[in-house]
Amino acid sequence: MSDPYQILGVTRDASDAEVRAAYLAAVHLCPPERDAQRFSSVRWAFDAIATHPSRLVFDLFNREPPTPDSVLGLLTPLLSPRRPDVTSMLNVLRVADGR
Repeated sequence: MSDPYQILGVTRDASDAEVRAAYLAAVHLCPPERDAQRFSSVRWAFDAIATHPSRLVFDLFNREPPTPDSVLGLLTPLLSPRRPDVTSMLNVLRVADGR
């Protein structure tokens, strides 16, 4: 997956007006009659980040798929054994004692 910010040449904190201006400049430099493939990638990039809500959606959900190593790296701290806290131990002892 390509980065729409890079395709349009804008930063991640660009305003809607800056994204639109970058899109219009890219279309002016590369009209669809000259290079249809480049135009379609510019159009996709603009559609992906045209407004602030669409930029939020793209930044949250349109990322490269995770690798097995990255998933294991995130899960390892959750799966490692650790000492239980006092409250959970007291709850277990109360249940075992019948209180």
